[in-house]
Amino acid sequence: MARFLPQCLGSIARQDYPNLEVIVVDGLSKDDTAEVIGRYSDLVTRFVSEKDRGQPDAVTKGLSMATGDIVHWHAADDIIMPGAFHRVAREMLAHPDVDLVFSDGMAFDDRKVYFGPTVRWEHFETALVYFGRFQSDTAYWRNSITRDALPLDLNKHLTCDEDFFLRLWVGHKFRWVNQPLGAFRVHGDQVSQRVDRNTCGAERQDTRRQVIEKLGWSPADIARIRRRLSLRYCLLNRFIVKAHSATRFILRKLTLDVRRKRLAKWFFNEWLKPAR
Repeated sequence: MARFLPQCLGSIARQDYPNLEVIVVDGLSKDDTAEVIGRYSDLVTRFVSEKDRGQPDAVTKGLSMATGDIVHWHAADDIIMPGAFHRVAREMLAHPDVDLVFSDGMAFDDRKVYFGPTVRWEHFETALVYFGRFQSDTAYWRNSITRDALPLDLNKHLTCDEDFFLRLWVGHKFRWVNQPLGAFRVHGDQVSQRVDRNTCGAERQDTRRQVIEKLGWSPADIARIRRRLSLRYCLLNRFIVKAHSATRFILRKLTLDVRRKRLAKWFFNEWLKPAR
């Protein structure tokens, strides 16, 4: 992923945030990763390049090394959005009881920027029983809870992020912010583009089985949770989210998609570039 790394690191450098700890873990890539890291030696705190057992193993190593108060896991091909670090720090300081902060996501490819669905009304129980999720590139959490969810599951090639965050979320208060904190890049080299989608469904089912077993919840407990949350879930997580998407689609058509075109122009021409 060396070709995307300068843009990723550039989006970190332009956060203008003090006391950053940037840890890059690489599985002995045969591309130009080491050369790119060398150009960002004043930004990257630690660079580890050694054989690993895939993304879950690499992320576990990186998170285990992190010493900062607030932690974020970011893929080399994704982008951090403007002001993300400062916004998360403000939220954590203003709400000391909150351990996890996340936002709606964005996605982009070589030509377009896409708005992700709102996750404003997600919480742990709905995510568990109704298969909700948020993007890893938009999630930040206090380092004090990291080890409770480590290590990442080596057998979950497609959903190691969802599995990790669901286990991290257990018993911790979260906060959604109305500001995109990250953007997910869509491209043909991603594992998700090459693996059978049935594998993803099986991994997600297995995650929930393991979390439910850890919590000691019985099938009757899950049934009660579903009944208690069903109306709320249908109204907030389904109806309002779909209505919001439909409204946004209509406004895009009426305005000839001016807002998204303007966003894409700024994103590709100004933000999505190396810092040096």
